Amino acid sequence: MAEEKRARTKHASHVSVRLDAATMIRVEAVAPLFSTEWRTASRSDVLRGLILDALDRFEQGARPEGWRGAAPEKAGAKPAAGKKGKRGAKPKR
Repeated sequence: MAEEKRARTKHASHVSVRLDAATMIRVEAVAPLFSTEWRTASRSDVLRGLILDALDRFEQGARPEGWRGAAPEKAGAKPAAGKKGKRGAKPKR
């Protein structure tokens, strides 16, 4: 009997991270907060939730003390006038 292939869903992208053991323990410790009575949250579910929450807060201005970088541009915002194109290429005329 041949195994059925799962239908692929359209994901925006795939990201991998390497975390130390202490951080993984912390991620696994908050997993029950992301779980429901129907489904146990995976590490990916927890990391996705943490990233999305932290990204929202970061964009709202809650940056770590001592942050030296420029404020992040909002997704979909038009680039400031005078900026060069990708990788410093000159704009086409």
